[in-house]
Amino acid sequence: MANTFNISRSDIERHPAPFDFIFEWDNGTEQTFIIVSLHGAKALAETFRNFGYEEEEGSVQFTTDPNFCYSPLNKN
Repeated sequence: MANTFNISRSDIERHPAPFDFIFEWDNGTEQTFIIVSLHGAKALAETFRNFGYEEEEGSVQFTTDPNFCYSPLNKN
């Protein structure tokens, strides 16, 4: 699928924090990925959305709710 992006967690042992996310994108002719930090993944996602890219299903989702507290029990 063209013009899509995906964010996933990388293998912590291979890419320790803060660079523990993988940002991938497909422009219709090639697929590319880079290793990024949490802040980098969030910034790239916003930029790619502004360029008209669509987020792939299964991509890591970030919340903007300041009251949200992550728990493995929360499947948001």
